[in-house]
Amino acid sequence: MIFSAVALVAFSFAGMANEIEEKKVEEINKNAETTIGCDHCYDYADSLDDGTDRTNKKWMRNVDNCKVANGCEAVFTELLNP
Repeated sequence: MIFSAVALVAFSFAGMANEIEEKKVEEINKNAETTIGCDHCYDYADSLDDGTDRTNKKWMRNVDNCKVANGCEAVFTELLNP
């Protein structure tokens, strides 16, 4: 009976710890959702690149267009328009 009481207390702490961990994971996922809209733009530009533009201006323009479309700040505008 004492073992049962000790086991019950131990499992209840383990359950509470798991619940706290789940909340942290949810917060991390919410933070990731807000930044992923801009972070995928580099991969998007890579997928459109056919390798013919040696100056990469087309790639930079694709990144900027994607970022602006997702409500983010363009990063290559000054390089494209000196």
